[in-house]
Amino acid sequence: MQQTLKKGAKLLVIALGILAVALPPNPTWIERAYVNGAYPAWEHFAVSVTAPLPWSLGDVAFLAGSVALVWRIVAFVRAPRRRRSMVNAALTCVAIVALYAVWFTLSWGWNYARAPLESRVSFDARRITPDAAVKLRARAIAQLNALAAAAHSRASVPLDTAALYSAWLPAVMRAGNDWTALVSLPKPTLADPFMVASGTSGFINPLTLNVALASDLLWFERPFDLAHEWSHDAAYAREDEANYLAILACLRSPDPAVQYSGWFELFLYLPQARHYARREFVPLVWRDFAALRERNARHINVLVAHWSWRTYNAYLKTNRVAAGIANYDQVTRLMLGVALDRRLLPLAR
Repeated sequence: MQQTLKKGAKLLVIALGILAVALPPNPTWIERAYVNGAYPAWEHFAVSVTAPLPWSLGDVAFLAGSVALVWRIVAFVRAPRRRRSMVNAALTCVAIVALYAVWFTLSWGWNYARAPLESRVSFDARRITPDAAVKLRARAIAQLNALAAAAHSRASVPLDTAALYSAWLPAVMRAGNDWTALVSLPKPTLADPFMVASGTSGFINPLTLNVALASDLLWFERPFDLAHEWSHDAAYAREDEANYLAILACLRSPDPAVQYSGWFELFLYLPQARHYARREFVPLVWRDFAALRERNARHINVLVAHWSWRTYNAYLKTNRVAAGIANYDQVTRLMLGVALDRRLLPLAR
């Protein structure tokens, strides 16, 4: 009887895992009942619990699942042949994975089913033209050159995360949130060696909402990358939307180093010219381009990076982001198509 109940519980968990991943609710329900309903309470609770910790609770959650899987496999291998049950061992392992799938989906994953940001703000696709992209690129270059000296003078100054949050939050709320997101500082993570080797700048752990940034980020990358991960925490799962909100946060900041970070990242995401003359950028900007190349050449393992991005591409498509990793570059659509007010906030639809 007890074995039957255990087997039934495993099958139930597996069924729930399949349903959670395969059948997301419709975007209207997600926006009302999840993003602006249940999720804020969970986000506030999770951040309040994890923020004081000096380490990532998400790492603990990941390790717990990994240990459970390994323990079950080892127990199966070491059991006497007559007591082995391949079906039971397989059910246990699949049930563990399914449990984490349910946890992922309810904790954060349903944000992928949210309607696109442009459906909630003043967006005009007619503004998205090759000429407009060229003009935005020229503006980004001009801003980088104008800000470079002031930004570099503050390169060694610690990032004012409170000021960054103040610049970021209004953009997040104008884009569709009717609640105040809580955020925390990045946590050290066991995944850092992999992040460095794969060129992953940061991530949010969807199980506990911990934010992690790679240890080899350069000073002018950090403000943008932190605001990007905060945006994921605030229920913007799509990469283009997280990029967009991070750029707005940086451009809205009074700190020239943070503004420089936003323009630098925006420039990298824009359609590029085939060649740039040396005179188009001041020496400090060229120095930062060189620093990026040197860091990447020194740290990134091509095989690890290729595998990582192929895997993440599949993950995004599984979560109904049709463009996959190309979704990062679609921030250009939002920068050109969304109308902004004088405070660089999206205009309401």
